[in-house]
Amino acid sequence: MNTIKVLFIYPNEYLSIGIHSGIAILSAILKEAGHTVNLLDFTFIKTEELVVEETAGTSVFLPTEYTLADLVAEDPATTLEEAYIRKINSFNPDIIAVSVMTGHFSPIVSFLEKVHIPCKVIFGGVHPTICPEETLSKDVIDFICVGEGEEMFVELLEALENGKDYTTIKNLGYKENGKLIINSLRPFIDLNKLPVPDWGLFDKRHLFRPFMGKIYTGSFYIMSRGCPGQCTYCVNSSLREKQKGCGRYFRYQSPETTIKQLKALKEKFNVTWFKLADDSIMLFKVKYLEDLSKGLKPLNFIFGCSIRPETVTKRKIELIKEMGVVAASIGIESGNERIRKEVLWRPMTNKQIINAIKLLQKYNIRVSTFNMVGLPEETRENVFETIKLNKMLNIETCNVYILYPYPKTHINEKFNVNIYDENREIIPVSRASKFNLSTMEPSEVEGFIMTFELYVRLPEKLWPIIKIAEKSDETSSELREALQYLVLEYI
Repeated sequence: MNTIKVLFIYPNEYLSIGIHSGIAILSAILKEAGHTVNLLDFTFIKTEELVVEETAGTSVFLPTEYTLADLVAEDPATTLEEAYIRKINSFNPDIIAVSVMTGHFSPIVSFLEKVHIPCKVIFGGVHPTICPEETLSKDVIDFICVGEGEEMFVELLEALENGKDYTTIKNLGYKENGKLIINSLRPFIDLNKLPVPDWGLFDKRHLFRPFMGKIYTGSFYIMSRGCPGQCTYCVNSSLREKQKGCGRYFRYQSPETTIKQLKALKEKFNVTWFKLADDSIMLFKVKYLEDLSKGLKPLNFIFGCSIRPETVTKRKIELIKEMGVVAASIGIESGNERIRKEVLWRPMTNKQIINAIKLLQKYNIRVSTFNMVGLPEETRENVFETIKLNKMLNIETCNVYILYPYPKTHINEKFNVNIYDENREIIPVSRASKFNLSTMEPSEVEGFIMTFELYVRLPEKLWPIIKIAEKSDETSSELREALQYLVLEYI
C-alpha cells in the first residue's frame, strides 16, 4: 500500500525563527501513520528584494560570537516561486498542507494561485477555524481543517489513499458540487497522547537562541491549549465559542508527558534552552508545578516563559526558578488602567503588574514586556503612560506592536473594522496603523514602534531628541541608529 506524500508549507517571515509547534506535532503523527512528510519553510528563503522594515522595532541585544545573519550569509538569493517549484519537483507531493494565521492568509493564497500544482491543498490553523467559509471559498483550496487536526488529517489521508468516503470526517471542510460543506467538530484530543514534536523536519537554524550575549540551542514548546482570558484583541474568545461542546477549552498535558518530551528533545537536539510558550505558566496549580519542577530540574536546561501578572505568587516563582527559568514575558499592553480594563478587558491593575515584575526581578529573572500602541481611544499621553511604567520598572526588553483588529475579535466587531482592501485581500499586519483606531495619526503610531524602547532605555533628558527620531525620513533613521548604540551602554 502506497503512503501519502505530504508537503507542509510554513508561510513565515524571513528569519523569524522558531519551530512551528503545530506542524511539528502533525509531522510526527503522520510519520507514525506511515506517511512521508516534507516542508517548504519560508523562514530561510532569501529573496533578492528582502529588506529589513524599520517598523519591526528597535530592540537592542548584547552582541554574540556570531549572529543569525552570519548563519544565512552564504545562502543564495532566489524567489519563493523558484524554491516552491524545486521542492515540488524533488518531492512530488500528493497533498499540500498549509498552517495559516490571518496575517499570512492572503499572501499565501496569492502565492499558490501563481503556480498551479496538480495536487490537493488543505489549509488549517487559526484563520480557517474562525473564517471557514471564506477560506474554503478560494479556488486553490480543496479542504480545510476547523479546529484541531491531529485525528482529522490522519483520517483524511487514509480516505484519500484508499479511495474511501471522507465526507463524514469531523473537523473537515470540503467542496461538493460547488457547495462549501463544513462538518461538525470532534471532541478535543487528549494532549497526553500526542507524540514528541518532530523538530527534525525544520532547518536546524531555527534552534539558534541568543541570550544575554551567549548562544544557546532550542525552540518553543507548549504544554497547554487554549486560554481562559477574554482579551478583546485576541481570537481566543472566538475560538472558544467556535469549539463549544468539544471539551474544556483551556487544558494541559500531565507533568509526566512534558518531562518525557522535553527530555527527548534535549537528548536528540542537544537543547540548552526552551521557550515554554503557554499563555501563562502560572495558570498551572502549585502541585502541577511542583511535579514539573522535580522532573525538569535534573535536565539542567534554562528556559523562558510567559506570565500573566495577576497569576504571580512567590511560591510559583520559586518553583519555576528551581526548574531553570531565566526569562519571563509579561503583557502590560497599556500603562493606562482604564484602557487596559475597559478597552482590552485586561483587568489587572498597575499595582499587580508592578508587584509581579518586582518579584520576578528579585529572583533574578529577566523580564521583557509586551506593549501595544494604536489602541481604541488611545492618546499620545496614554502611550507615555505605558513607556513610563516600563521605565519605572527598569524593563530590559520591550516588545511593542500596533494593535491589529483580527476578525471575530471583540474589538473588530465593536468598531466594525473592515480588514480587507479594495481587492478583498486582508490588509497586512505591517499596515495596522491605517485602521485609525487611536486618536493619533498613523505616522505617529508608527513612530512609537520605532522609538518605544529608546524612550524606555534612555534618560528623559534625551526624549526631545528621540521625538525627532520618530519620523520615517533618512535623518531620523540615522539618529535612531546612533541612539541604539547609546542604549548598549545601559545594558
